Amino acid sequence: MVSKYLAILLFIPIIYAKIQVNVVASENEAETGEPGWKNVDIITDNERYTFQLTDNNLKNAVQSYFGQRPDDAFLRSPTPWGDLYQVYGWPQVARSLSSSESKYLQVSSKPSIILTQHFRNNSTQPATFKAQIQQQVQNTVTSTWEKGGELTVGQEIEYGFDIKVVSVGGKTSFSYTSRWGESVSKSETVTVGSESGVEITLEPGQAIIAELLATRGTMEIQVDYEATLSGATAVNYANTFKGHHHFWASGHQCCDDVWRLEPHRSLPGSYQARLLLQLSRCDQRC
Repeated sequence: MVSKYLAILLFIPIIYAKIQVNVVASENEAETGEPGWKNVDIITDNERYTFQLTDNNLKNAVQSYFGQRPDDAFLRSPTPWGDLYQVYGWPQVARSLSSSESKYLQVSSKPSIILTQHFRNNSTQPATFKAQIQQQVQNTVTSTWEKGGELTVGQEIEYGFDIKVVSVGGKTSFSYTSRWGESVSKSETVTVGSESGVEITLEPGQAIIAELLATRGTMEIQVDYEATLSGATAVNYANTFKGHHHFWASGHQCCDDVWRLEPHRSLPGSYQARLLLQLSRCDQRC
Protein backbone atom coordinates (compact mmCIF):
# COMPACT_ATOMS: atom_id res chain seq x y z
CA MET A 1 0.00 0.00 0.00
CA VAL A 2 1.29 3.44 -0.88
CA SER A 3 0.18 6.50 1.11
CA LYS A 4 0.99 10.15 0.62
CA TYR A 5 2.13 12.65 3.20
CA LEU A 6 1.73 16.22 2.02
CA ALA A 7 3.81 18.99 3.54
CA ILE A 8 1.78 21.98 2.39
CA LEU A 9 3.65 25.26 2.04
CA LEU A 10 1.41 28.23 2.67
CA PHE A 11 2.47 31.71 1.67
CA ILE A 12 1.89 34.06 4.60
CA PRO A 13 3.65 37.39 4.05
CA ILE A 14 3.94 39.73 6.99
CA ILE A 15 5.19 43.12 5.87
CA TYR A 16 6.51 45.25 8.67
CA ALA A 17 8.31 48.52 8.37
CA LYS A 18 9.70 51.64 9.91
CA ILE A 19 7.00 52.97 7.64
CA GLN A 20 4.62 50.22 8.58
CA VAL A 21 2.31 48.16 6.44
CA ASN A 22 0.92 44.86 7.75
CA VAL A 23 -0.37 42.37 5.22
CA VAL A 24 -1.51 38.86 6.15
CA ALA A 25 -2.69 36.27 3.64
CA SER A 26 -3.89 32.71 3.95
CA GLU A 27 -4.60 30.03 1.37
CA ASN A 28 -8.20 31.05 0.75
CA GLU A 29 -8.55 34.60 2.00
CA ALA A 30 -6.64 37.83 2.27
CA GLU A 31 -6.67 40.57 4.85
CA THR A 32 -4.80 43.83 4.98
CA GLY A 33 -4.31 46.18 7.86
CA GLU A 34 -2.47 49.34 8.80
CA PRO A 35 -1.28 49.83 12.38
CA GLY A 36 -1.76 53.58 12.36
CA TRP A 37 1.65 54.68 11.15
CA LYS A 38 2.07 58.43 10.70
CA ASN A 39 5.00 60.64 9.79
CA VAL A 40 4.89 64.34 10.71
CA ASP A 41 7.57 66.89 9.90
CA ILE A 42 7.96 70.59 9.13
CA ILE A 43 7.29 71.32 5.47
CA THR A 44 10.38 71.40 3.24
CA ASP A 45 11.11 73.39 0.10
CA ASN A 46 10.39 70.36 -2.10
CA GLU A 47 7.07 69.84 -0.37
CA ARG A 48 6.13 73.48 -0.87
CA TYR A 49 6.30 72.84 -4.61
CA THR A 50 4.40 69.57 -4.25
CA PHE A 51 1.53 71.46 -2.59
CA GLN A 52 2.02 74.36 -5.03
CA LEU A 53 2.74 76.72 -2.15
CA THR A 54 5.18 78.94 -3.99
CA ASP A 55 5.66 82.43 -2.60
CA ASN A 56 3.34 83.90 -5.21
CA ASN A 57 0.61 81.27 -4.75
CA LEU A 58 0.74 81.62 -0.99
CA LYS A 59 0.41 85.40 -1.13
CA ASN A 60 -2.49 85.06 -3.58
CA ALA A 61 -4.23 82.67 -1.19
CA VAL A 62 -3.73 85.10 1.70
CA GLN A 63 -5.13 87.90 -0.45
CA SER A 64 -8.24 85.82 -1.19
CA TYR A 65 -8.65 85.14 2.52
CA PHE A 66 -7.85 88.56 3.99
CA GLY A 67 -8.73 90.75 1.02
CA GLN A 68 -5.28 92.28 0.71
CA ARG A 69 -2.03 90.87 -0.63
CA PRO A 70 0.70 90.71 2.05
CA ASP A 71 4.26 91.87 1.64
CA ASP A 72 5.61 88.69 3.21
CA ALA A 73 4.19 85.24 3.91
CA PHE A 74 5.95 82.42 5.75
CA LEU A 75 5.27 78.76 6.40
CA ARG A 76 8.07 77.92 8.83
CA SER A 77 10.99 79.27 10.80
CA PRO A 78 13.15 81.21 10.55
CA THR A 79 11.48 84.50 9.70
CA PRO A 80 12.66 88.11 10.11
CA TRP A 81 11.69 90.14 13.18
CA GLY A 82 13.06 87.67 15.69
CA ASP A 83 11.29 84.67 14.14
CA LEU A 84 7.55 85.21 14.37
CA TYR A 85 6.87 81.54 15.09
CA GLN A 86 9.04 81.52 18.18
CA VAL A 87 8.03 84.97 19.42
CA TYR A 88 4.28 84.26 19.23
CA GLY A 89 4.29 80.52 19.70
CA TRP A 90 2.60 79.86 16.38
CA PRO A 91 2.80 76.34 14.96
CA GLN A 92 4.92 76.03 11.86
CA VAL A 93 3.28 74.41 8.85
CA ALA A 94 3.77 70.65 9.13
CA ARG A 95 3.26 67.87 6.61
CA SER A 96 1.46 64.83 8.01
CA LEU A 97 1.76 61.58 6.04
CA SER A 98 -0.25 58.45 6.79
CA SER A 99 -1.70 55.48 4.96
CA SER A 100 -5.32 55.86 3.93
CA GLU A 101 -6.06 52.38 2.57
CA SER A 102 -4.40 49.06 1.87
CA LYS A 103 -5.92 46.20 -0.07
CA TYR A 104 -5.26 43.18 -2.23
CA LEU A 105 -5.66 43.70 -5.96
CA GLN A 106 -5.03 40.13 -7.02
CA VAL A 107 -4.06 36.81 -5.50
CA SER A 108 -3.35 33.93 -7.86
CA SER A 109 -1.82 30.63 -6.87
CA LYS A 110 -1.26 27.15 -8.23
CA PRO A 111 -0.18 24.21 -6.07
CA SER A 112 3.11 22.70 -7.15
CA ILE A 113 4.98 19.67 -5.82
CA ILE A 114 8.56 20.84 -5.45
CA LEU A 115 10.03 17.77 -3.71
CA THR A 116 9.09 14.10 -3.43
CA GLN A 117 10.60 11.44 -1.13
CA HIS A 118 9.72 7.72 -1.23
CA PHE A 119 9.81 5.44 1.81
CA ARG A 120 9.09 1.68 1.99
CA ASN A 121 9.32 -0.70 4.93
CA ASN A 122 10.72 -3.95 3.54
CA SER A 123 11.27 -5.47 6.98
CA THR A 124 8.97 -7.75 8.97
CA GLN A 125 8.68 -5.24 11.82
CA PRO A 126 7.22 -1.71 12.05
CA ALA A 127 9.87 0.86 11.19
CA THR A 128 10.18 4.62 11.69
CA PHE A 129 11.57 6.83 8.96
CA LYS A 130 12.52 10.50 9.10
CA ALA A 131 11.46 12.66 6.19
CA GLN A 132 13.61 15.77 5.98
CA ILE A 133 11.74 17.77 3.39
CA GLN A 134 13.58 20.85 2.18
CA GLN A 135 13.87 22.63 -1.14
CA GLN A 136 14.91 26.00 -2.53
CA VAL A 137 12.41 28.49 -3.93
CA GLN A 138 12.85 32.01 -5.23
CA ASN A 139 10.86 34.89 -3.80
CA THR A 140 10.69 38.12 -5.77
CA VAL A 141 9.07 41.36 -4.62
CA THR A 142 8.73 44.44 -6.80
CA SER A 143 7.65 47.80 -5.43
CA THR A 144 6.54 50.66 -7.68
CA TRP A 145 5.17 54.08 -6.79
CA GLU A 146 2.61 56.44 -8.25
CA LYS A 147 3.14 59.92 -6.86
CA GLY A 148 1.85 63.40 -7.47
CA GLY A 149 5.06 65.07 -6.36
CA GLU A 150 7.97 64.72 -3.97
CA LEU A 151 7.89 64.40 -0.22
CA THR A 152 10.85 64.57 2.12
CA VAL A 153 10.47 61.45 4.26
CA GLY A 154 13.50 60.44 6.27
CA GLN A 155 12.14 57.10 7.41
CA GLU A 156 13.00 54.03 5.39
CA ILE A 157 10.59 51.25 4.49
CA GLU A 158 11.58 47.81 5.71
CA TYR A 159 9.75 44.90 4.10
CA GLY A 160 9.80 41.52 5.83
CA PHE A 161 8.20 38.31 4.60
CA ASP A 162 7.61 35.10 6.56
CA ILE A 163 6.85 31.93 4.63
CA LYS A 164 5.62 29.09 6.80
CA VAL A 165 5.39 25.37 6.09
CA VAL A 166 2.27 24.58 8.03
CA SER A 167 2.21 20.78 8.06
CA VAL A 168 5.81 20.20 9.08
CA GLY A 169 6.57 23.38 10.97
CA GLY A 170 9.44 25.75 10.39
CA LYS A 171 9.66 28.84 8.23
CA THR A 172 11.97 30.89 6.07
CA SER A 173 12.19 34.66 5.92
CA PHE A 174 13.70 37.40 3.84
CA SER A 175 13.63 41.18 4.02
CA TYR A 176 14.95 44.33 2.40
CA THR A 177 14.92 48.07 3.00
CA SER A 178 14.28 50.94 0.60
CA ARG A 179 13.68 54.67 0.76
CA TRP A 180 10.32 56.38 0.49
CA GLY A 181 9.24 56.58 -3.15
CA GLU A 182 12.02 54.30 -4.39
CA SER A 183 10.94 51.56 -6.82
CA VAL A 184 12.84 48.35 -6.12
CA SER A 185 12.91 44.76 -7.36
CA LYS A 186 14.41 42.26 -4.96
CA SER A 187 14.86 38.51 -5.41
CA GLU A 188 16.16 35.99 -2.94
CA THR A 189 16.53 32.23 -3.02
CA VAL A 190 15.48 30.64 0.24
CA THR A 191 15.20 27.12 1.61
CA VAL A 192 11.74 25.99 2.65
CA GLY A 193 10.75 22.93 4.58
CA SER A 194 11.58 21.34 7.91
CA GLU A 195 15.11 21.23 9.30
CA SER A 196 14.23 18.75 12.04
CA GLY A 197 12.26 16.49 9.74
CA VAL A 198 9.08 14.51 10.25
CA GLU A 199 8.98 10.99 11.65
CA ILE A 200 6.79 8.50 9.80
CA THR A 201 6.05 4.99 11.12
CA LEU A 202 5.36 2.30 8.50
CA GLU A 203 4.03 -1.19 8.96
CA PRO A 204 5.78 -4.12 7.22
CA GLY A 205 5.32 -3.81 3.47
CA GLN A 206 3.87 -0.34 3.72
CA ALA A 207 5.17 2.50 1.54
CA ILE A 208 4.65 6.25 1.61
CA ILE A 209 5.41 9.20 -0.61
CA ALA A 210 6.25 12.46 1.20
CA GLU A 211 5.66 15.54 -0.91
CA LEU A 212 6.51 19.18 -0.30
CA LEU A 213 3.67 21.11 -1.91
CA ALA A 214 4.25 24.80 -2.58
CA THR A 215 1.82 27.43 -3.77
CA ARG A 216 3.37 28.97 -6.87
CA GLY A 217 1.86 32.29 -7.86
CA THR A 218 1.71 36.04 -7.46
CA MET A 219 0.12 38.53 -5.14
CA GLU A 220 -0.52 42.22 -5.83
CA ILE A 221 -1.03 44.65 -2.96
CA GLN A 222 -1.92 48.32 -3.08
CA VAL A 223 -1.19 50.76 -0.27
CA ASP A 224 -2.45 54.34 -0.54
CA TYR A 225 -0.89 57.22 1.37
CA GLU A 226 -2.19 60.72 1.95
CA ALA A 227 -0.33 63.81 3.10
CA THR A 228 -2.04 66.89 4.52
CA LEU A 229 -0.84 70.19 5.94
CA SER A 230 -1.57 71.91 9.22
CA GLY A 231 -0.17 74.92 11.02
CA ALA A 232 -0.09 78.69 10.69
CA THR A 233 0.98 81.03 7.90
CA ALA A 234 2.76 84.07 9.29
CA VAL A 235 1.92 87.17 7.24
CA ASN A 236 3.52 90.59 7.26
CA TYR A 237 1.98 93.81 5.98
CA ALA A 238 4.40 96.71 5.61
CA ASN A 239 1.60 99.11 6.51
CA THR A 240 -0.95 98.70 9.24
CA PHE A 241 -3.65 96.26 8.17
CA LYS A 242 -7.16 96.42 9.64
CA GLY A 243 -5.89 98.43 12.58
CA HIS A 244 -3.49 95.75 13.78
CA HIS A 245 0.01 96.85 14.60
CA HIS A 246 2.63 95.03 16.61
CA PHE A 247 5.74 95.96 18.48
CA TRP A 248 8.12 95.61 15.55
CA ALA A 249 8.35 98.08 12.68
CA SER A 250 5.83 96.28 10.48
CA GLY A 251 2.44 94.89 11.37
CA HIS A 252 1.54 91.28 10.65
CA GLN A 253 -1.25 88.81 10.95
CA CYS A 254 -1.25 85.01 11.24
CA CYS A 255 -3.82 83.09 9.30
CA ASP A 256 -4.29 79.42 10.13
CA ASP A 257 -4.46 76.96 7.22
CA VAL A 258 -4.95 79.58 4.51
CA TRP A 259 -4.82 77.00 1.68
CA ARG A 260 -7.77 75.12 3.20
CA LEU A 261 -9.91 78.05 4.32
CA GLU A 262 -9.81 79.97 1.05
CA PRO A 263 -13.12 78.97 -0.58
CA HIS A 264 -12.08 79.46 -4.20
CA ARG A 265 -8.57 78.14 -3.91
CA SER A 266 -6.81 76.31 -6.73
CA LEU A 267 -4.13 74.91 -4.40
CA PRO A 268 -4.24 71.19 -3.59
CA GLY A 269 -5.45 70.46 -0.08
CA SER A 270 -3.77 67.06 0.09
CA TYR A 271 -1.25 64.83 -1.62
CA GLN A 272 -1.70 61.20 -2.62
CA ALA A 273 0.86 58.49 -3.24
CA ARG A 274 0.32 54.84 -4.06
CA LEU A 275 2.63 51.92 -3.37
CA LEU A 276 2.11 48.82 -5.52
CA LEU A 277 3.71 45.60 -4.33
CA GLN A 278 3.92 42.51 -6.52
CA LEU A 279 5.10 39.40 -4.76
CA SER A 280 5.85 36.16 -6.59
CA ARG A 281 7.24 32.80 -5.58
CA CYS A 282 8.68 30.18 -7.90
CA ASP A 283 10.53 26.91 -7.50
CA GLN A 284 13.54 25.83 -9.54
CA ARG A 285 11.36 24.52 -12.37
CA CYS A 286 9.78 27.90 -13.18
